[in-house]
Order: sequence, then structure tokens, then C-alpha cells
Amino acid sequence: MEKKKLIVNSAICDTRSVTEETLNSYENIEINAASLLVSGKSKELLSRFHVTMNVADVMEIAEDAEVLIQNGSFEISEGTIMAKPTVLVVNGSLTIKKGSEKALETFASILVNGSVSYPSGLQNKLPPLKVNGSTDTYPSDAIYLKNKLMLDKVFILKAKASKYYVKNKVVISNETLDISSLITKGTSFITRRAIIAEELLEDAVDLFGDETDIIVIPAGYRYVQGDKLDDLMVNKNGNKLYVDGDLIITSESGNALSKLVGLKVNGSILIADKLADRLLNLEAEYNNIKKIKDNVIVDKGMLKISKQTLHGLDGGLTILDCGMVQLDADITPSEIEEKLQFIDCGAISCHPDQRGVIELVSEDVGYISDKGLGGLEELDKEADESSLYQKNTQVINAATYKM
Repeated sequence: MEKKKLIVNSAICDTRSVTEETLNSYENIEINAASLLVSGKSKELLSRFHVTMNVADVMEIAEDAEVLIQNGSFEISEGTIMAKPTVLVVNGSLTIKKGSEKALETFASILVNGSVSYPSGLQNKLPPLKVNGSTDTYPSDAIYLKNKLMLDKVFILKAKASKYYVKNKVVISNETLDISSLITKGTSFITRRAIIAEELLEDAVDLFGDETDIIVIPAGYRYVQGDKLDDLMVNKNGNKLYVDGDLIITSESGNALSKLVGLKVNGSILIADKLADRLLNLEAEYNNIKKIKDNVIVDKGMLKISKQTLHGLDGGLTILDCGMVQLDADITPSEIEEKLQFIDCGAISCHPDQRGVIELVSEDVGYISDKGLGGLEELDKEADESSLYQKNTQVINAATYKM
């Protein structure tokens, strides 16, 4: 009987328990993975057979160790103690808290695809740690807070005479706050950026070290977080806005835009083409400007675009900050060019005939798959790839696969 070929496409491929019988049952094996887990025994077995490995990381760990995979954010604290030696894989952000020395001893190794933060005092207590991304350490005597802190009266009342670590930024936008009481207590902040109302600047700068980038909200401007511009935003905050992040101005934002007399954007302005000239009437400051379609879909994890979706959208559609976008095959290349725009999306699945024009109307898109509809949906399934591979080839697509 003719032996099959095996192709494994996965984020993590665990071969620690693979047997000689399994390897011998295939003519050859191809493993495409971000991380390959091997044991001493399986590493030797793999070397004896026709196994091709295209991997970013190879981790040799005990066969009986547990593997814990976390997508998103994960925290190791004093109580995060594993029952047996564990390999931790985090696709996202990992926070290691102060006092977690005993918990760290229960991890055999840690792989982070993203970011990790930990106090400097744990530097020599960490298990083998590999980070594909960024690493932040902070003084062990600092109190760890979230990535962003909006300073308010409650925080001021409860604040201690201590250093606080805030990874990204501290915002002090309410000009009525009593900042002097924090200085009297001896409170200070370790952070990358501080956004401070001009009225409080003289006192507030003493809360930060020289390494912090200070950004000033001009007097008369109200702080708002990046979002779509609409009447509610203007009615609530006034006609002079300081926008922290990107501001989206769609075709429906015309009335709100006409009310503004001042606009400062600490990010990009994404504006419907037909409204772009109206920015000239404002004291507008921004890092970048991008013209978009009249209609916008923002921040969807998964999104399917059909002909019906585009029906009636004469001004077109911009897909912004979406994770996975799938296009129906019956949307023509000319319709895509005329009506669609993709910005900051993770992945797009399309028909091969659509790929070229999608590349033309896309900006900062991570991956475009033209393997046909469903090309991005078949994770965790054994896929029928007969149209792409030889008939005697078994193809496995999985987020995690154990041989």
C-alpha cells in the first residue's frame, strides 16, 4: 500500500509523544509551525525519518510536562501555581506580578508572542523565557497599574507615598484636580507618556521623571479618546477637542464637524473624501490624514463581505481595524476597486481573481489569503486540500496539533 505524505500547518506542533510507528507510516512529513515542541526521545526519532521542519522556535521539554496556551492576556501572580511542570505559551500579553517567585518555579519554560512585563527583582527568578515582541521591566518597589491611567479624584484620595508603574500613559485632563496633594504625599509615576491639561502643567510635571514624554492639552480644549466624530461627542465635550488616538470622520459626521472651532489629534484623522476640504476651516493639528470611503465598519473580530453588504453604498465602504475579513467570490474586482478599502486589518480571505485589486486598496493588512473562501476558517480541522496538493497528501491545518 502506498504511503501518504503528511503536511502539518500549525501555530504550535507538539511532537513529544510521536512514535516510530507514526513516523514510519508516512512517506515524508512536512511541519510548518511557529513553535515546535520536542522531547529528547522525539528529537532523535525525527532526525531518523524524512521530516522537513520549517519552524521559528524549537523547544525541548519533558514529555510529561503540561502545555498551557493562552490567547490574549495572562497574569502570573502569587497564586498561579501549576500542579505539574508547565510550558506556558502566551499569544498576547503576559504580566508577572511581584511576589510570584514560588509560582514561577512551577513553569518549565515560557514563550511569549507579544509583550511581557515584570518587576526587575524577578529577573533572576524567571524560568527560560523567550519573547517574540517587547519586554518591559520596572522597579520592584513600584506599584503596578494598568497600561493607561486616567487620573481622577478617587485615585488622588487613595494614592500612597509610592512610585506607580503605568506602562503606556498617564492622563491628567481634569483641570480641577488637586495635584499638589499628590506631590505632598510623595507620589510619583513611571510611564512612557503623560498627557496633561495646560492649567495643571506646572505642578504635574513634578510627578514624572525625565524619561517621560510630556504632552500638553492646550487651555480650552477637552480631552477625548479616539473614536468616530458625532454630535454626541461635540455636545458633551465642546467645540475644541484634543483627541488621544485616531479620529474617524465619516459622511455622517458633517454636522458635528461644522460645530468645531479647534481640533488637535494625537494620531491620524481618517476622513470621508467629500469632507476633507472642511478641515481647512479648522485650527486642525494631526500626525497624519487618510481619506476613506463614506461608510465605515470598525473593530470587528470576524467580518464577511457580500454583494448585499455593498448594495446601496454608493460612497463605498472602509473596513478598519478588523481581525479576519472574508469576501464572497462573486464580488468583482471592479466593485472592490470602486467600493472597498481595507486599513489595519489582520487578514483577508478572497478568491485568487480578487487578490491583485485587494492589494491595491489595502493599507497595513497583515495577510491576504487567496486559497479560496474559507481559507482562513479551517483551523482546527483536517482540511480537504486536493485542489492544492497531490491526492496522496494528508494536510492538517490547526492552531495546535499533537502528533
